[in-house]
Amino acid sequence: MKRFFVIALALLLAVPAISYAGSATSRWDLAIGGYVKVDFGYSDELRANQYIAPYRDSKATKVGGDEYGNWFMEGVQTRLNFTVKGPDVWGMKTMAFFEGDFYGTAGSTQGGFRLRHAFMKMIDKNFEITFAGNTTQVWGTPTGMGQLLLTMVPWLDPGLSIGAGRVPQINIEYFAMNRDLSMLFGIFLNTNTVGTNYSTGKIDTFTMGGPSFHGRIKYETEKIGKIGNDKLAFVVDGFWGKEKKAWNSTTLAALTPTGTATKWDDKTIDSWGAHGSFFVPILPEKKGDKTGSVGLSAFGWIAQNPGYIGPYSLTAGQSPAFVPVGTYGSATTSYMRSDGSWTAPTLYGWGPQLYVYFINNVMLDLAYSEIKANLSQRYKNNLATAANLEKVTQFVSMLSYDPNPALKLALSWDYNKAYYSRPDTTGNYGRKGTSNVYRFAAFYFF
Repeated sequence: MKRFFVIALALLLAVPAISYAGSATSRWDLAIGGYVKVDFGYSDELRANQYIAPYRDSKATKVGGDEYGNWFMEGVQTRLNFTVKGPDVWGMKTMAFFEGDFYGTAGSTQGGFRLRHAFMKMIDKNFEITFAGNTTQVWGTPTGMGQLLLTMVPWLDPGLSIGAGRVPQINIEYFAMNRDLSMLFGIFLNTNTVGTNYSTGKIDTFTMGGPSFHGRIKYETEKIGKIGNDKLAFVVDGFWGKEKKAWNSTTLAALTPTGTATKWDDKTIDSWGAHGSFFVPILPEKKGDKTGSVGLSAFGWIAQNPGYIGPYSLTAGQSPAFVPVGTYGSATTSYMRSDGSWTAPTLYGWGPQLYVYFINNVMLDLAYSEIKANLSQRYKNNLATAANLEKVTQFVSMLSYDPNPALKLALSWDYNKAYYSRPDTTGNYGRKGTSNVYRFAAFYFF
């Protein structure tokens, strides 16, 4: 009898869930999308698909990475996504989006599935509310397909705008003027939560500092024409937050979760950035035909202590988390001055881009970009090491061909140049480095 009541209670509690799940086919629409991507190419340095900046040029001492080239072929940027549209709530439409690729979370795990986007939206005529466990940062919003294409074909090469960091965030966006004008405000956590192996979740100096704030104003219109989905667009965005540094007051060793000290000292440091970009269809398409169309875009930004969402090409492969007091992590990180105060280098970046359609499905994309850290001579002499970067520039030429809506073929050439913050102590190899990357990429969209 006791067993009967237990089973009956379990079935009773399950009835609402079973009845709701049974109606899922009529309440939710599911679309599957993504693409298969294959890369094949050659770098005249000892690099593979993705890298941050060129090695130093050889002089009397021959730098191995500069002396030899490398071939590569990969498919790990293949992406798979799901879009779900569900029932309305409070008069607003609802949807969710999930996407991953096979890039892995570190070089040793390439081929493993990695979360890229996971967010849900509530959509009204003039409002959108977004809850995102992971999606693209607001600061550095690109304008125009030319900029977006550079994030797909050349693999986060140095100098590409700010980057496409993905962070957890909650946003409210207001639309006006038939949704031509939008204003966004939200909060985000300035850290990478994908691939971390902490049992408690991600811990670093920016998660200790708390959520950051970001905002964006965007205007887009078809009044002077368009090229594909690209319209006249102007974007201004920015962010502000805090980083909290803590250290052993005796040894100056950085705080770690298992560290011990007689006394811990700490300091809160500002983190901020501003960015603007635009796109102009100089010669718009005509009746859906892009032949002869020309589009121009450009961006510029400035930042200080941007953390994870900053320009990855200046980190020189170093981690910004828990940098010890009195030492230097990279140009993107804060540091302690000799008088005990804290600061961080000011960073800036800019770049123009032009694309031309020779025929409706063949486009040439040309782009230049530059990222620089404003480092004082005293800073370079006393804090920077020979491995730290001060400036990175890039020129990209890319030709893309779309035989049909599913297939895209692209050829690209990247010329990259790196300026290191100081020469090596021996003077046997250069302060600069250059590299060329030649690539063929094939996409199949579905």
